Amino acid sequence: MNMTIKRTSLLVSIIGFATLLALVSVSSSAGEHDKVRDLVKSGNILPLETILERLKETSSGRIIEVELEHKNGRLIYEIEQIDEHGVVREYYFDAANGELIKEKVEH
Repeated sequence: MNMTIKRTSLLVSIIGFATLLALVSVSSSAGEHDKVRDLVKSGNILPLETILERLKETSSGRIIEVELEHKNGRLIYEIEQIDEHGVVREYYFDAANGELIKEKVEH
């Protein structure tokens, strides 16, 4: 297998895993998962894949945690990423429009 195929396969696995983590973080009930899926289908929030593509445009590293949280009356994707130097950053994206709200380095 060439490197591009391996890299693509890894990215697909990471996106799938990150999507699962986001859905699990919202709630453990199947009803909540359906609500999140409906929010995406209706256009009220962006798919996680879109947010991850935006993150990839500005940073590189391995995704280690994804959550979808209610904060200040809106849904926020919280994404933790570790870079090649071992630095962990947390990114906060507005789930409705994909705006990067905040970035912080974990200590």
